Amino acid sequence: MRIQEQLTGRGLPAFPGREEAVRLLCEREYGILPPFDWRTEVSAPTDVESRLCAGQASLSRVTLTVTTRAGRHAFPVWRLLHHDGRQHPFFVLLNFHPGAPGLYFPAEEIADAGFGVLSFCYRDVTSDDGNFGDGLCGLLPMGDRSAPHAPGKLAVWAWAASRVLDLAPELPCLDPARAAVLGHSRLGKAALLAGMLDERFAFVISNDSGCGGAALARGSLGAVGAVGAYGKTGESIRRITKTFPYWFAPAYRRWAESNTPDDFDQHFLLGAIAPRHVYVASADMDDWADPDSEFLCCLAADAAWRAHGLPGLAHTGGLPQPGECLHGGCIGYHRRHGMHFLSRYDWNRFMEYIGRHTPQDAGK
Repeated sequence: MRIQEQLTGRGLPAFPGREEAVRLLCEREYGILPPFDWRTEVSAPTDVESRLCAGQASLSRVTLTVTTRAGRHAFPVWRLLHHDGRQHPFFVLLNFHPGAPGLYFPAEEIADAGFGVLSFCYRDVTSDDGNFGDGLCGLLPMGDRSAPHAPGKLAVWAWAASRVLDLAPELPCLDPARAAVLGHSRLGKAALLAGMLDERFAFVISNDSGCGGAALARGSLGAVGAVGAYGKTGESIRRITKTFPYWFAPAYRRWAESNTPDDFDQHFLLGAIAPRHVYVASADMDDWADPDSEFLCCLAADAAWRAHGLPGLAHTGGLPQPGECLHGGCIGYHRRHGMHFLSRYDWNRFMEYIGRHTPQDAGK
């Protein structure tokens, strides 16, 4: 079956435009943080490591403190910065690990490619559980969890990513026009949400984000109870809202049995990022994240960029093979051979894509 036929067979609703897509996703999936007063302050850097790239870049740690009427919460942010007098593209990395460098943060390789990083560990912001009094959650207007639109923890991690981005204008070596947000797995979901809500992110990147992220719900492995090429079923709305109900708004559980949201799907999340750039990365052995549904989500979101007169997904007409990279349009995609992981291969493809879609005179 041709990929366009696969897409048509899923019965997806048409993209309604950015404003309506954001409303639907916030009300029915991720929740709504109401307006509130807050301020931030940043400590002086510590733990400075200045030997990266023969002294051309350094790692350091600062503490970002958020203050609201309910109190204060502080969490560390690692900074990878260059010292050559130029402005560099950079990532806000939602990280599973607190240190730097780390398993998902190959600092030397990133620095060699000319990129900066502002990295924070998601658990330093708030715990990955149903405790909505922990960390930053205790300071934000989270509301009553019985309310259908109450924000989940993905919304809190996304909000934290925007506060980390706030640090960039004070760092002359970072180019605010080339800011990217990046996350893997559940943090890929949060990165997409941050990019949808905060238009300062020029590049929005998810790695293996799956259900509730870059994978379509309709027709997915989880929706039809199918087994993927590597013997695993895909995650479904039923499974994810049973295991991780605190990631989402309570309203999302409404589609636990049908796995078919009434009038939206995850291509709304990607499409709401237009006309900026979005990048989705999949792994061929990651049946749980359902790489075919991630790719078809990119294809379904293509119309949002076409409406701006921009190329969306530049594809070859078939499902991508492992090692194939689609970098020609405003929607980037690659499929890596292997399992659920954020690898150096993924990082290098992301950096190649940003370089390809950056003006030649940027950073001078």
